[in-house]
Amino acid sequence: MSDDKPRVLVVEDEWLIAEDIASRLRAAGYPVIGPVSSAAAARQLIDAGKADVALLDIQLNGETSLPVAETLLARGIPFAFMTGFGPRDVPTPFRNCKFVPKPAGDAALLNALADLASLRPDKHSL
Repeated sequence: MSDDKPRVLVVEDEWLIAEDIASRLRAAGYPVIGPVSSAAAARQLIDAGKADVALLDIQLNGETSLPVAETLLARGIPFAFMTGFGPRDVPTPFRNCKFVPKPAGDAALLNALADLASLRPDKHSL
């Protein structure tokens, strides 16, 4: 297991799905941040410098994760939408983002994480 696995912020409002994603990521050696179920909680973790990459469900309880995506884009933190939505379902600035269809199998999930990890601006271990 590599010491250089990125810390993954999981933003998902369905508890069972969030726990399933988190447990699969942990089993693959990824440190998981959260999961959290709101944009405000996600932004707090991002502001605290906790997340290296992120997986975002778009539809959260009565809100969307698009403000979180804006914050991640502004900070250069790689992320993917993990959702039933596709690129045509989001505003134009997010159409070129990575989409992982839900429900995601282990291969799709881990391939997406490997892609996100390769996009991190600072990949060296401290």
